[in-house]
Amino acid sequence: MATKKGFDDADSEPIFGEARAEWEGGGDEEPGAASTSLRPLLFCARALDSSRFRVVASDFHSLAWDRVLTVAELEDLRDDIGIGGAWAEFVDYLKSSLSSGDVKLILSGHPNVDSSITNAKLIAVKSKGLPRISISLNRLASSSAHDAIADFSLALYKAFKKKDKDSLKEQERSSRLTGLLSSEREKNDILQKQLDSLSFLSKRKVPKSKIPEKAPSPSDTITNPDQVLVSEAQQPSAAAEVLATASAEVPASKASNPTKAGRRVAPVSRRARVRGVSLQDTADDDDK
Repeated sequence: MATKKGFDDADSEPIFGEARAEWEGGGDEEPGAASTSLRPLLFCARALDSSRFRVVASDFHSLAWDRVLTVAELEDLRDDIGIGGAWAEFVDYLKSSLSSGDVKLILSGHPNVDSSITNAKLIAVKSKGLPRISISLNRLASSSAHDAIADFSLALYKAFKKKDKDSLKEQERSSRLTGLLSSEREKNDILQKQLDSLSFLSKRKVPKSKIPEKAPSPSDTITNPDQVLVSEAQQPSAAAEVLATASAEVPASKASNPTKAGRRVAPVSRRARVRGVSLQDTADDDDK
């Protein structure tokens, strides 16, 4: 990104592209018509240092143009275009316009006479409806053109090597990630097989038979011998309670009229008293 009123190392990365050649006027072709007699024209734009920006266009044969713009000249270009905001925003807009693919090189002179072609104008548009970048380029002489073409070729080669190096790094990274992904897939397959085998074994287990419940026997319910002793000791009291309950339920009328016995038995104590008296009387009679 560009610094305040200048360029940094990121801006030194060249921008390459093909410019569509059009004639400004004169010659056999109509103004604005695309040139069919010229070789493809390529351009390169990059920052030379923190205060200079260079644009070179050439057909790599006999035609070459260039322009070195200072920060002050770029400020004037910015005012002519009418782009506000910070300096960094303008530099980003400039680079985006040159990278858009919609770049023209307007030529002046005769289409069939290379020596008549003098200046050119590079026009770049970021997108339709936005302000366009217009940079005037100067035709280079033979020796200067050769130097410009040589620099252009060297910058193109360096950019290619950098792209190739980045591509190799990306391929290595992709291969490493692919290997890791394959390893993880193998681990997942092994775990899945183990889970499937465990599930199969669990399905083959015979289910437990259900035993019907039976009523517990007294021997099953009594587990402590002390409980047996306590229950036997409590039986008389339990029987007494049952008899008391039964006698309480008997109606009062039946209790007042008991059943008459067939023979009345005298108490044992009364018999003994009578028998004793009789014996005593008999003894007295004998004495008399």
